[in-house]
Amino acid sequence: MRTQTQRTRVFVFSFAVAASLLICTAVPRVALAQQGAVERVEITGSSIRRIEGESALPVQIVTRQEIEQSGATNVEQFLQGLGVALQGNSNTVAASAAGVTSGGVSGVSLRGLGSQRTLVLIDGKRVSAGGTLTDSTTVDINLIPLAAVERVEVLKDGASAIYGSEAIAGVINFILRKDYKGGEVGAYGAYTEHDGGKGYGVNGLLGLGDMATKGWNLTLSLDYRHEDAIFGSQRPFASQQPAAYAKDPATGLVISGNDGTSGNTFPANISIPGGVGSRNPTNPACPGPYAFRDNIGDALFGPLVCRFDPSPLVSLIPKTDVTGLFASGRFRLTPQHEAYGQLGYTYKESQTVIQPVPISDQFALPTTHPLFNVAPYNGSSTFLLGNGSGTAPASPYYPTAFIQSQTGGATPDVLVRYRSAATGNRDVTDITNFWRAVAGVRGTAFNWDYDASLLHVQTELREHVNNGYPSLNAILPLLNSGQVNPFGPNTPAVQAQLDATQFHGDAYKTTSKIDSAQLKGSRDLTRLAGGPLALALGVEGRREQFDLETPAIVQIGDISGYGGNFLPVDKSRKVGSVFTEVNMPVIRSLELLAAARYDNYENTGSKTSPKLGFRWQPVRQALIRGSWSRGFRAPSLTELYQPQTIGVTAAGLNDPARCPTTTSSLDCGTQFPITLGGNQALKPELSKNRSIGFVLEPVNNVSFGVDYWEVELSNTIIFGISPQFLLNNESGFPGYITRAAPDPSCSGCPGQVLSINQTNANLGETHIRGFDVNALWRIPTTSLGAFTIKFDGTYMYRYDIQNVDGSFTSFNAQASPIVNGSGGVIPRWRHYMTADWRISAWNIAGVWQYQRRYKDMLGNFEDTTLPGYEPRFVHDYSLFPRVHLVHRAVQQEPEAHVWHPEHLR
Repeated sequence: MRTQTQRTRVFVFSFAVAASLLICTAVPRVALAQQGAVERVEITGSSIRRIEGESALPVQIVTRQEIEQSGATNVEQFLQGLGVALQGNSNTVAASAAGVTSGGVSGVSLRGLGSQRTLVLIDGKRVSAGGTLTDSTTVDINLIPLAAVERVEVLKDGASAIYGSEAIAGVINFILRKDYKGGEVGAYGAYTEHDGGKGYGVNGLLGLGDMATKGWNLTLSLDYRHEDAIFGSQRPFASQQPAAYAKDPATGLVISGNDGTSGNTFPANISIPGGVGSRNPTNPACPGPYAFRDNIGDALFGPLVCRFDPSPLVSLIPKTDVTGLFASGRFRLTPQHEAYGQLGYTYKESQTVIQPVPISDQFALPTTHPLFNVAPYNGSSTFLLGNGSGTAPASPYYPTAFIQSQTGGATPDVLVRYRSAATGNRDVTDITNFWRAVAGVRGTAFNWDYDASLLHVQTELREHVNNGYPSLNAILPLLNSGQVNPFGPNTPAVQAQLDATQFHGDAYKTTSKIDSAQLKGSRDLTRLAGGPLALALGVEGRREQFDLETPAIVQIGDISGYGGNFLPVDKSRKVGSVFTEVNMPVIRSLELLAAARYDNYENTGSKTSPKLGFRWQPVRQALIRGSWSRGFRAPSLTELYQPQTIGVTAAGLNDPARCPTTTSSLDCGTQFPITLGGNQALKPELSKNRSIGFVLEPVNNVSFGVDYWEVELSNTIIFGISPQFLLNNESGFPGYITRAAPDPSCSGCPGQVLSINQTNANLGETHIRGFDVNALWRIPTTSLGAFTIKFDGTYMYRYDIQNVDGSFTSFNAQASPIVNGSGGVIPRWRHYMTADWRISAWNIAGVWQYQRRYKDMLGNFEDTTLPGYEPRFVHDYSLFPRVHLVHRAVQQEPEAHVWHPEHLR
């Protein structure tokens, strides 16, 4: 059966007023231009300044105009819509905060290789990580105000030899607006077809001074944006779990489909020793507000079982408020030297709400918890309900008649599978403070173009619990006292006691820092037949730091809803780098590139990364280019040093080795313990990158290009393969699942799952192949205006990941539980197309974003061995048309020397 994705239509109206505060003229970029020399600019992918033109490396440039045409209100939306090199949807997005401790961080992944292998820069300099609990590398791109961005340069090639070891997948360089004179104010409002997701924002830009006449310039950018939350209940496609896809007519069991529901419900399910609920729970009060029948699991669990569906309660998109202020300044010291600096600050609040916490014997207590060895908990968050004859106190809510009907008269204590509706939905606010400071001097001395700079960048993220996270040490004794009604409302006095168990405050705080000093320079050494032989040299030293602070109550795992405990981390390391690059125009039509970088990571190791490239233009209308490089990525601080802790999986998992036989709630549709954390034995990842392509310009204003690329990654560091994938492929991943001794009551079955390994590990190799396609058609200005059509697409030819046993599994054109260890979607084809019409002061642009269909992830009830089995697909996805209309009351100053790689110069 097939599933069709649905997309909320978002309508964005924007209004911009450009107020001319000073005379707007084009601003030269460097002092050399003021002296009449031909200006040379530095392009992402090279440290050598050069006259504009197509380079040996594939670089995609997105201009300010294209950013405005996208209709995006933040960087995440813009990059997701742009697609192309962002082929793998393994990007972390704000919606990922739903049910996990992502801190609301939005990352970006080039080539589907993960954010940890994609280097994000601002004006060519590093950015600190967003600060999630287990990730000290992923940059929160939504901390970069989109209104402050002049253009984005995407190097779609491995860049370890030029920028640093982690740039295996490529580089995204955000160039901020600077050297601006005048002022402008913009505002927008957005509303959605359905409820939720509405937003608005304002931004402003102010430029003071003039480098040409005054010798200084200060550019200020201010941006504020707000977005309402979207809950599952507000979208038809996410308001409930899907129905079963297929059932076995003989047994009635579900054989194809996915169940994300939970057996921890309200009214609560109970497990009755000696009754029908001894293996599977039953429910005396179902249905209810957090429990329902007739779901996908009924055929498996029986007619008296109820399930809980979290879908309508989850915020698919968090409520978000972001305020950003960026300042950039330049000051001429002498005709050949200038000082520059940047200051940036962003404040972000992201509120995430999900379903109430589950409390039952299915969830393990950390060994550090005060109740770990205390009866009746015995290592789990057990909730017992009794009639006074057993170990549990007598409870007025004990369903005597119902239990006797199931046991034949006995009234034993029962295990309660409880959804803590009485303590409310889990509600947290992630608060981020991001600082960035740059100071430097650049110019020309002794025939060298030099740039010396200092950088400090820091991200602080703290997660504040607003509601819905009771202390287990407080609520478990209360639940086991018999006073709490697990099937209905409580008295005001008991409700007050439940409210008193709530934890309020900061659950954790992370601090990510980078301090660096860099000196680089370039010069022409001699002249070859095709032009000057240029050399670049550079040295960089930096200190990386990651701190995680948690209160004692979180360290012992006492706060329910986090799935375990978080332990403090305080780690830092020094990194030293030396790099060089040579550009050799052997003849007028042939140019060679050679680069190398040596990186030394404290306590981790060192490596030299080489790169070679060529650019051959036999005729003006054709260009052929290619590159080869090796790279490596040192394990991050969190990948190495994150303390190992015990947590739990998401709900709805099945153990295929036991579930079909036992049909027990301990093996089916449940949550399993997992071991999380770092691994100090990790080895660095190694990579090989290759690309070759061509660009054709048969006539003026028409160009077409294709680049073929390959990435081979070894020692792939993964952080948590999908637990269900490991359960379904246990033989291929030996050692990842720990089991108890075989259970005599389950003939031929292995023991119950005790733990699933989710710690960081070197898995094996990853092989990726693909093609980038781009085209451009410009129609010069006529009486009807000027027209431009631009097309960018990427075809993923291969995406294979090696298993522990040495075999390879393809995850191309499908949703994957293992891509980069974090899961994601690898569509085979994506493209982004724009059509722009400019007439007088008006600009109208239409945008088409397309993604080819992909195979959905296997459901936890899916059996691919059945005759006639058909995989489920998520259909083709299009956003078309999106129309952008702008009237410029005051003509903006032209962008000076912006390099466009779409056509030959």
